[in-house]
Amino acid sequence: MGSALPVGREILIPGELSVAIDEGGIRTASGMLPALLYTTDGLARHGQREMVFAVARTGAPAPGFPLTMARTVHRFAAEGRLVDAGDVSVFGRPGVDVDDRVTGFVYADPPAALPSTVDLDRPPLVALPLLGGETAVVQRFGHARVLALLGAQERYYPHPWWFRPGRAPVLDDAEFRAATMLSRAPAYNLPFLHVVHDGDRLELSVAAEDLPALREAMREAPEVCAYLPGLAGTPKTYVWSPGQSGPAAIVAPGGERATRLACNFLLIIRGAAGDPDRPPTARQVEDGFAVLLTGAMHARLLQAVESGRPVEIGLPGGAVRSLAFKVSTGLVGPSFEVNSLPPELLNGVPAATTMAASPGAAAVPRPAGRIVLLTSEEQLRQATTPAELSDFLDRARRVVEGLFAGVRHHTEELMVEFHLAPNRPVSVRIMARPIAPPRELLVVLERQLQALPPPAIHYTEVAFQLHLPI
Repeated sequence: MGSALPVGREILIPGELSVAIDEGGIRTASGMLPALLYTTDGLARHGQREMVFAVARTGAPAPGFPLTMARTVHRFAAEGRLVDAGDVSVFGRPGVDVDDRVTGFVYADPPAALPSTVDLDRPPLVALPLLGGETAVVQRFGHARVLALLGAQERYYPHPWWFRPGRAPVLDDAEFRAATMLSRAPAYNLPFLHVVHDGDRLELSVAAEDLPALREAMREAPEVCAYLPGLAGTPKTYVWSPGQSGPAAIVAPGGERATRLACNFLLIIRGAAGDPDRPPTARQVEDGFAVLLTGAMHARLLQAVESGRPVEIGLPGGAVRSLAFKVSTGLVGPSFEVNSLPPELLNGVPAATTMAASPGAAAVPRPAGRIVLLTSEEQLRQATTPAELSDFLDRARRVVEGLFAGVRHHTEELMVEFHLAPNRPVSVRIMARPIAPPRELLVVLERQLQALPPPAIHYTEVAFQLHLPI
């Protein structure tokens, strides 16, 4: 991710609030970017997540706006006015000391590995300055749409977490409003909601603790309503700007073959049942989806949200054949390629690319399987990258498939436990159920897995299990 060295600490309110200042480098697609990192200390006592302001060095004096913002956020937090990922702060008058075009800030989760010298009990927020009409677009059309454009601009997935003074705006407010189909639709900002397009399936998911807020929004929603979700943690995210021809996505390195794409809005339109001119359908538009449901279908979706139970609603028209809802339960994914990496690992990846996205493509068959982490997410984030881990898991899968091809056995599931550490060979433990495969096969399998070139592992040991149906 980069590096950091402590510069000093500014005491803003004695015994209450200070800001640690680090000087370091941020690893970007074009090389190391010199930057100053400002990390607050004192917001957490008021229930507010601490904040990081990262500013690229330009040769100008060190910026003072992070100190001013820290005081402002502290004052609001003391009054019980808290912000979280997806929220926005708007300036009454534009400008900060390093760029007079700044009109507000959007808050986002930090990268997987934050090059700061400050140890925090809870992941901080990163505060990103917005220029000109970017703030208004975040307010009206959601933070995910603008963050995806920033990610495409900096070639950093899913978005940069630093501010580069003098950067070009990623949009024009008037042009964006005139072009987007959401201009005439009321919208709910739901940063806890995830909307993912996966082949012929559109998937909505939310954590259990956020169900009440989603229920309230859906109960109040008019017949035509846009839901503005948060970042879904997939290897690809739709991106759109006015004048764009065809769908496009920003892609994390190693995610080119992934089938899951994050959507930046969901427009739900309730139609009349039996209308032959308006069959229920889901259509990819701009950087999101427009879904036409009958009243009965919408009632089924709302019932699932009310009960917290999964549902899958068939859509007879269009390339997307079903709309699914589920309550997310953890980090175990449906497959073991890049699609199943923990979402947190996909936050903060340089050298991202933007590529054409094909919304009408059929679902790509994926191997069944799942990952179970045996070490903490933080250790995994520090030790390796999504691309490295995805490549290793894919090679392990091919070893298993190759050895079992054409062999008679009664094994239904194989569990391969990996322990990876810096400068050490791969350690493997294999279990099977209900009946183990032939011993000779197990011996060869263990040797071949141990001989796999491991992913680059830094700092700490990591362990996880790969569960594969055979």
